[in-house]
Amino acid sequence: MRSLLYNKAFMKHAQTPLVLVFSTSYSPAIGGAEIAIEEIVKRSSHLRFLIITARALTRAPRFEQSGTISIRRVGFGVRFDKWLLPVLGFFAGWKTLRQERRAILWGMMISQGTIAAYFLKLFHPRVPLVVTLQEGDSEEHIERARGGLIHFFWRAILRKADGVTAISAYLAKRAQDAGFEGEVSIIPNGVDENYVSQSFEGAPVELFKQELGILPEKRAIISVSRLSRKNGIADLIQAFSLLRHDGINVALLLVGTGEEQQTLQSLVKKLHIERDVIFVGNIPHEELFRYYRMSDVFARPSHSEGLGNSFLEAMGAGVPVVATSVGGIKDFIENGKTGIFVKPGDARSIADGILKILNNDDLAEELRRQGRELMIRKYLWVDIAKNMEDFLREHIS
Repeated sequence: MRSLLYNKAFMKHAQTPLVLVFSTSYSPAIGGAEIAIEEIVKRSSHLRFLIITARALTRAPRFEQSGTISIRRVGFGVRFDKWLLPVLGFFAGWKTLRQERRAILWGMMISQGTIAAYFLKLFHPRVPLVVTLQEGDSEEHIERARGGLIHFFWRAILRKADGVTAISAYLAKRAQDAGFEGEVSIIPNGVDENYVSQSFEGAPVELFKQELGILPEKRAIISVSRLSRKNGIADLIQAFSLLRHDGINVALLLVGTGEEQQTLQSLVKKLHIERDVIFVGNIPHEELFRYYRMSDVFARPSHSEGLGNSFLEAMGAGVPVVATSVGGIKDFIENGKTGIFVKPGDARSIADGILKILNNDDLAEELRRQGRELMIRKYLWVDIAKNMEDFLREHIS
């Protein structure tokens, strides 16, 4: 019955072209790619969207429908669902294409979801396939991980794609190096226009600091990321230890979880800085602004990065950013103007970059101003969504 109601609602706007979005994860599991899909589809009024993704969680409903946006989660509600997605997603897409006259396949990142879209393209060569690159993994990881399977599908999918978008110039070049022969459209991720416009005047930051156990006189450094090796969180903790050793009165907030969490917690204990490092864990995306609002510096000394949504959000929220000059970060950070560059893997360099902001109020204010102006000029979701919608409509047969 639910499937029947879903199909009736889904076909209601049948004259509007359909975009089948293939994403390995989706809400309630939220990361940069999932946020991008959500922000784009809710602003695109001339297309219908069917998001096909792995169910992964038993509490996640198999079907959801809201106007012209539908979500179909395939699998049994377990983590292994993502490995079934190339097959289950293929059949879900096949069934849909039998009922659609104008459709396009959109693969978000080259992972299990986009592999399903690739298989559909092999059987339906006239249906356009477009791919969006969001990957933050290093080139070495893509070359060697999973016994070379990731590298194989990168080349196979990009050679079959009718169009490619990338969130940074760095990923655009990687697409062409992997065999895509056309022009790659750079359409970055962004920040919500309402988010950027929020006022910072009179914000109750001291009260919020106390709720988190941070003394009012302490300066706050924040990092928002998956706790993984590629994001350089161990390097940040080492740098923070140097700051504390130098007598700088600061606290460090680590927002997010990941496979390195226990290792990082052990490192914090080894360095005897447990009282000053707070592992916040995952928090709802809509609550992040409160954390940025009370922070003096955002720092994420990544080893590799496709773009980095958290950097953009921090800049949009008016937080000075410390980053490494890797991957797509170079698209939006200009050293000394919109952020401070430090050396990856170098704790002393990271500590000095943070200290440069903490010790210079004029510099911090200039970084805040220019960072927010850049977000308003180039990285608002309302503009990015229009660009992506135009791109999709151009490729629909």
